[in-house]
Amino acid sequence: MFDQLDRAARYELVVRLAKTDRIIPDLADRLAQEDYELSEPVIECSPMISQGALDKLAKNGGNDKRLSVARRADLTEEITDTLIARASRNVVHALLDNLEAPFSVKGTLALLIFANTEAEVLAGIARRAMKDEEFLETQMYVLETNCPLIPVPLKKALESGDLERLAKSIDELQRDGDIELDGVHYSRHEASIQIANGELSFDAILRTLFEQDRIDAAIWLISRKINLADDVVADTLKSDADGAIMRLMLQTGIHEKTYRDFLKARCEWLDRSTRSIPALVMRYKAELKKPRQTAIPVTETQKAVN
Repeated sequence: MFDQLDRAARYELVVRLAKTDRIIPDLADRLAQEDYELSEPVIECSPMISQGALDKLAKNGGNDKRLSVARRADLTEEITDTLIARASRNVVHALLDNLEAPFSVKGTLALLIFANTEAEVLAGIARRAMKDEEFLETQMYVLETNCPLIPVPLKKALESGDLERLAKSIDELQRDGDIELDGVHYSRHEASIQIANGELSFDAILRTLFEQDRIDAAIWLISRKINLADDVVADTLKSDADGAIMRLMLQTGIHEKTYRDFLKARCEWLDRSTRSIPALVMRYKAELKKPRQTAIPVTETQKAVN
């Protein structure tokens, strides 16, 4: 019957049903598929819409629907991760403002990638950390592991406990356009940085760091993944021991395409020829097919990065 109603009647029905728990999830999910004007109340407010429907909206919905999803109080880390990776920055800002939205460590790393060039994201992180103790603990956890992705102004603010000053200074400086803090240029508007493939897997974050020539951050991320010291990973990657490098990267479990991107980034980093890359990728692909051996015990740090 819904499809036979005129638009005004359909809108009135959606508004009446949006906040009630007296409808079944199938109907709430169905209403969420309508155009944005009709579906907005349901997407943002319905207690009956399924997590599966929210996940689909986060992955494939327009940014208007994603913005409504970002304002909900029942989001999972997986949905938040998807929104961070795929949505426009206004959705990211809505997530930072939504104190009920959970942030995984991977989601936090993505925010830090954005915050390295985008002042609004940097300010949003500072404001969220002032209001959300758990979010602040995550920032401190990343700081304590010497993550090179933390922008210098945020690092100083976390160490001094003066996050409010950082947020206010950015808000004031933005009035005159793009800003510079501690020698780093930050855009007032959304930058072109996106997470590879629109997902927050280890591979995707690693490829994004390669694209940005952030080898220091890539080494940090690899080190956390396989529980080795940063200098050990760095020395291995700088060496000419292709076998050792391959074995190290096999421990990360990255896809062969990510390994190829890694080899390209490494060649640029060390100013070396790329001629051997196809053969090395073939070797890596063959090794991936072999049974994996249990190697390094998984730590809490690894679990967080995974």
